[in-house]
Amino acid sequence: MNDLSSVLAAGARNSRLSIAQTREAFAQLRRLVPSLKLSIVPMSSPGDRDRETDLRLSDPDFFTRDLDQAVINGNVDCAVHSAKDLPEALAAGLDMLILPWSADPRDVLIVRKGETIMDDPRIGVSSERRDEYCARRFPEGRRLPVRGNIEHRIEQLDNGKYDVLIMAAAGLKRLGLEDRITEYIPLDEMPVPELQGKLAFTFKTGHPVFTELRKLFVKPVIFAGAGVGSAGNATVDAIKALRECDICLYDALCPHELLDELPPEGEAINVGKRSGMHAATQPEICQMLIDFSRKNKRIVRLKGGDPGIFGRLAEEVTALNEYSLPYKVLPGVSSLSAATTGTGLLLTQRDQARGFIAATPRRAISGGFEWFDDKELRDFPKALFMATGKVEGVIAALKAEGKKDDYPVTVVFDAGSPDLNIVCGSLGSITSKLPAAGSPGIILTGVAAKTENIYAGHGALRRKQVLFAGSGSLLSRAEKAVTRFGGKFHALPMIKLESAGDACKTLEAVDQYEWLVVTSPSCAEILFENIEESGFDLRRLPKLAVCGSGTAAVFKKHGIIPEACPEKNYGGEALIKSLQPQLTAGTKVLRLRSDLATKSLAEKLQLSGAEVTDKVFYCNRQEKPGRLPEFEVVMFTSSSCVESFVSNYGAAVLNDKKVCVIGPPTAEKAEELLDDAEIIEAGECTVEAMALSLAAVLVSNEIKRYLRS
Repeated sequence: MNDLSSVLAAGARNSRLSIAQTREAFAQLRRLVPSLKLSIVPMSSPGDRDRETDLRLSDPDFFTRDLDQAVINGNVDCAVHSAKDLPEALAAGLDMLILPWSADPRDVLIVRKGETIMDDPRIGVSSERRDEYCARRFPEGRRLPVRGNIEHRIEQLDNGKYDVLIMAAAGLKRLGLEDRITEYIPLDEMPVPELQGKLAFTFKTGHPVFTELRKLFVKPVIFAGAGVGSAGNATVDAIKALRECDICLYDALCPHELLDELPPEGEAINVGKRSGMHAATQPEICQMLIDFSRKNKRIVRLKGGDPGIFGRLAEEVTALNEYSLPYKVLPGVSSLSAATTGTGLLLTQRDQARGFIAATPRRAISGGFEWFDDKELRDFPKALFMATGKVEGVIAALKAEGKKDDYPVTVVFDAGSPDLNIVCGSLGSITSKLPAAGSPGIILTGVAAKTENIYAGHGALRRKQVLFAGSGSLLSRAEKAVTRFGGKFHALPMIKLESAGDACKTLEAVDQYEWLVVTSPSCAEILFENIEESGFDLRRLPKLAVCGSGTAAVFKKHGIIPEACPEKNYGGEALIKSLQPQLTAGTKVLRLRSDLATKSLAEKLQLSGAEVTDKVFYCNRQEKPGRLPEFEVVMFTSSSCVESFVSNYGAAVLNDKKVCVIGPPTAEKAEELLDDAEIIEAGECTVEAMALSLAAVLVSNEIKRYLRS
């Protein structure tokens, strides 16, 4: 029996705003994780009771201290805070989860109703940042401290104590007071705190429910080998990670031109150590990784050469393991390879050298010199190539050296490939665990053979084998989405999408229409393929209607914002509801679809009196069936993918599997053809939403285990 109640207690400040935003957060979480049940325990903080202290002089935990102490004391399971109120360092024993949903982060100016902003006002300010802005904006004004909740501050304004207030837009909107906003302050005029508009949970370190819940929001830390000497020795995967990261923590020996790969908003932080000079200590680096990860940042930890060779990788992943934070390790080109293979000073040569030792004579702590004794040399981990067919001989030789039956031995097959297979064992057990034969492998012995599990699977998908059997055009996005949640990705695309034969002709005539309707990300991608090939001028596109955020995102990548897009309940019906009021008799509409989609959407749009042309713009072609790998979950992006899979492999292989699908038609087809599969329909029509919905199901199931029924 677990000790946790089925309903967890969440402390929140006893103000209208705090209760409103807490309820909003609970509702969003319950949509993702139905097994999570939370109740609000209203509480106060020093900042609520002390209405005199100028907030510019207050303690960092002025609004969080008592709630967090209640968590530490066990009076509540968690506390809910405005994320910007969190102190830089949490109290000992506390951990945090920052929700990704953000309200409007801007600050605003408010004056009394019916008045305008004067040049020399009395301004109520509550932070150094706002004080500095007002000093620039109103050099003739008087800046006065203001205290109280939102309603109390507005009351003081209306009663004449202040002429202007500067406040956060998010709080006003959450309380339905948006009509009191006089002017929004652009972010380039006054940057806001990084977490303004977001909410955070604090909880005891190791709390199973909130640690589990956090897996849906944090991104894996990427440990990337930078290679050595020049950026040309970095891997393609490392460069891809750099191009998408928010923060890069880099070592001194990393080729600095790699930092040019960071996006414009990316931040590079030097944490290198060289000749006794440390930009950051190892504990500081570990703490930065933890803190940035908990803030949902995309982090690349860029290490010189290969992260696992004298790179202190074990210390840093161990720090993340302690908080169950996810990560992924990308190997790199070591200086060992560059100094030998790259120069012709080869370490192995037939009949001359069949092995080598890589070691350092430096002491671990002082950095002084220490040579190796014979026992240490014998106990060094060994990596044996081309030896999987000689396992019995390896075992006999190690036993002859005095190694016991429990001495660790691991065999790694197909290293670096999607078919990677790691078989862990010992001298006494390894032979009984090995597969029959076939794949190339490396035998590892000693300490290296027992550290495989140092890479804990903290992602929400828990290293589950996920088979993507959708459209090949979505392959790269699907892989990124699955691996982001810690799944093992296998590609088996069932269909290939191709432009219809007259797609270019359709595109050339598109400016004859007033509206263009596109109902899937795949259709949008194919549209832009045709635009690029034909040199079509984007300015000729008519007004655009799409069925959801996934399709809208494809257009936004090309600088186009759809005029009609449902805010929720994505799909054809929602699109019709959002578009029909904008259509009048005679409005010319072009709807693009696949050869397998029905005409029902066009027919319903015609009910408004619009002239709708329904055009097949792309076609589904079945891919040749490939070898079916081992898998636990399958992802289908269309009903035709489901049909193709079942026709090639049968429905029985999906018995007791989880089946994740996009959209009602795909779900209906899966329910029709599959009897014993668990069908999960994505919340939106994107592969990213598929991965999130799948992750949320697994997290919800795991949370159920921790809660009393």
